[in-house]
Amino acid sequence: GHNYKIQVTVQGEELDSIGLLVDFVDVKRLLHATSEYLDHRFINDLPPFDVINPSAENMAKYFYDGINAGLAAERGVRLSEVKVWETDVTYAAYRP
Repeated sequence: GHNYKIQVTVQGEELDSIGLLVDFVDVKRLLHATSEYLDHRFINDLPPFDVINPSAENMAKYFYDGINAGLAAERGVRLSEVKVWETDVTYAAYRP
């Protein structure tokens, strides 16, 4: 199997009362929930990758869609970018 590193960038217009845009615990929870579906499984058999190439670019969009849906409920915070790192020096980024 492959091991990827996922990097997310969030954005929003207002910080909360303690100066946070979003708690990273919430971001990690959403990332874990999105990645758990793929973990230790043959990705090519799982929707949507049973019909699209599981490229780093498509994986970045998959993670964007999964995480952003959960963040949308959090005070208008949204993802601005997701990077899927295949190696220490190569990645694919998705920005809507």
